[in-house]
Order: sequence, then C-alpha cells, then structure tokens
Amino acid sequence: MRKLLSAAALVPLLLACAPLGASAVPLSPEQRALGPDERVLVAQTCDRVMGLSEGGIYRQACMDSLARSVMRKAEAAQMAGSYVACRGQGLHDGTAAFSTCMLDAQGRGAALAGEPVKIAYDASTPENSKSYFDVNNSAHWQREKYACAQIGLTPGTNAFAECTAGLEAALMPNPL
Repeated sequence: MRKLLSAAALVPLLLACAPLGASAVPLSPEQRALGPDERVLVAQTCDRVMGLSEGGIYRQACMDSLARSVMRKAEAAQMAGSYVACRGQGLHDGTAAFSTCMLDAQGRGAALAGEPVKIAYDASTPENSKSYFDVNNSAHWQREKYACAQIGLTPGTNAFAECTAGLEAALMPNPL
C-alpha cells in the first residue's frame, strides 16, 4: 500500500516536469493582440521557415518577435491611411491641424471614410480639465501625444516618438 501511495504522489510531480505542449504555453501579450489567422501564420513561419521545434524557448521568442512585426506592419498601414485621409482634407505636414488629424484618424481606425468623430483631446471634458498629475497613465499618454501634435510633429516619426518620450521623462515624478 505504501508503494502505491508513493507512486500516486509521484505522478503529479512527473507530469509537472513533462515538457508543455504548444497549447499549454500561454500566449504573450504580442500574440494575444493578433487575430487567429495571424497567430497561425506566425506559428507556421517559426516552424516551417525558421525550422524551430514546437515547444522550444527559441520558438516562443521567434513567435513574439514576429507578432511584434505583424503589429508594427498593421500600425504602419493605419498610419499611411491616416496620412492620406488628412492630406485629402487639404491639411499640410508640419501643422498642428495635420498632426491632430493623424492622431484622431488613428483613434477611429476603419472609420476614416468621412464619419464625424469627436476629437480625442477636448479640454472641456471633465477628465481633460484635470491637472496632468491628477489623471491616469492613459490620459498622460493621450496628452503627451496631443502636445507633440500641437507643435506640428507628425505621429509615427522619430521626432514625434522622441517628443512623447521626452515629455514622459520630464514629467515623471522624481523619487525622493
């Protein structure tokens, strides 16, 4: 009886040490952001093109990297659509109106076909009338983007990214 109980106690330990199958590996945030077809494409690319075995750590790293690339590709396509839509309204690069249009168009995604959309930053809304230090991180990020747009920097450019990062760093509370 003692041997049977000992064997029964070892089964969960042995199962815990067994390699996890692909379905048991949790998806990374990058992979969760993809659609099901894109996840399959990424997995098949790592398997068939890269020749990485299923369940290995390098396969997971490959899948995360390709998932980020797919997301950047989608962002670039959306940025290009926003650019065309804003230029189509007669707005010009380097102006606050153009950059704000780009940010607003990104926020509405597929609704670029002329649907009226509320501007993402509206100082008269209760959330936006609060101090920077009295709002959440999402509001901080929105304000930083619209501040950089207000000075005419085009979203998606290095200058825009540096501007938002610089604001974030400058306004981050200093530890005591």
